[in-house]
This record gives sequence, structure tokens and C-alpha cells, in this order.
Amino acid sequence: MDGEAFLRVVEEKITPFAPVLIKGIIKKQLSAVGATPATLTPEKAEKFIGGVAEALQMFLGPQGSLKVKHMMLKELRRFAPEYFERKSLI
Repeated sequence: MDGEAFLRVVEEKITPFAPVLIKGIIKKQLSAVGATPATLTPEKAEKFIGGVAEALQMFLGPQGSLKVKHMMLKELRRFAPEYFERKSLI
């Protein structure tokens, strides 16, 4: 998975929801999952998405946070289709 490209797309799509906060939230959540853009795996990206959604819930409310989470998961499926194929077989 190209973690750098994934994060770039996610940041572009999330910025309209929380323009001032998003860079800090992304940095903090990457640190929380123990990844950098270059080392982001699909597994860590899934945890990252949960953390970002949780952090945004305070500012966007439950519905807004869920909308952002679904958008990020859609992008993750686009960037790591093989990960979701393997998960569906389990």
C-alpha cells in the first residue's frame, strides 16, 4: 500500500470538515498507531482511521465523524483492495 498517497488523499478530503485541526490529528494518530506515511500498512491504516474518526467526533458530532470514517475506509479499500479481499475470506 502507498501510505503516503493514501494520507494525501485522506487529508485533502477531510480538510473541508476540520481545516485547522486535521494536520495535527493526522500526526497524532499516525504516532498512536506507530507508523509514518512511508510505513503505513492497511492494518495500521484501519486503526488510524478509527482514531481520526474518534478525534473528530468532538468537533463534528457522531454523524459527521461517521461520514468521515466511511470516506476514509472507502479510500483504504481503493488503496489496499487485497487487504479487504483477505479479510472477507476469514
